[in-house]
Amino acid sequence: MKTPRLRWQDRLRAKALTAGMFCVLAAAFVPWPPLASSCLGARRPPEHAWVVRVFDGDTVLLDTGDKVRYLGIDAPEVDHEGGPSDCYALQAWRRNQELVEGRKVLLRYDQVLRDHYGRLLAYVHLPDGSCVNARLLREGCAVLFRTPKGFGRFDGFLRAQRDAMKAKAGLWGACRVKPAPFYVGNKRSWVFHRPSCPFGTQTAERNVVRFRSRWDALWEGYRPCRRCRP
Repeated sequence: MKTPRLRWQDRLRAKALTAGMFCVLAAAFVPWPPLASSCLGARRPPEHAWVVRVFDGDTVLLDTGDKVRYLGIDAPEVDHEGGPSDCYALQAWRRNQELVEGRKVLLRYDQVLRDHYGRLLAYVHLPDGSCVNARLLREGCAVLFRTPKGFGRFDGFLRAQRDAMKAKAGLWGACRVKPAPFYVGNKRSWVFHRPSCPFGTQTAERNVVRFRSRWDALWEGYRPCRRCRP
């Protein structure tokens, strides 16, 4: 007979209660300053957790209360306000739900722990060891997302994206984009633009790289500008 799973709200309450009991017990034996740093200060990010909610194709909520943004990828945007979502956004969202919702995952981190929204940036692994980030790239549910600081698995993720592009998997076969005569990439930000994009025209000449096609830019690991949507 299977033991019924606790609801994610119950797991959150249980974790909070456990943490509170630890702090109360520690107060009886540990001087106040160390207690303040351990119980009230920053805690270590989780290495294992349950996924209790999937927001879209690259963001989830853990039973620890942490939001996680999948490191190194960018899924199409889902409009949760009732407006139109990006091409292939709903399919990517559903695929992410199939892979991780209600499951225990392993989290690994790189040199940058959080983004500017405070979300953890992580490689998310399933119990079988497979990396969800790379899998979504390979299935065409996301594009590569590199920032100036880069990340350790860039080369492997680029290979996964190229596999998806060649196979026309997911968004690579489903989404059509109006072509431009050429594209302007920024070697510092790893973003590429249409030639008339204000952000592209502001790029310092030393950082400019020109691509003959959208395919060429994506093949090299550049990501589309969110304003001009090349």
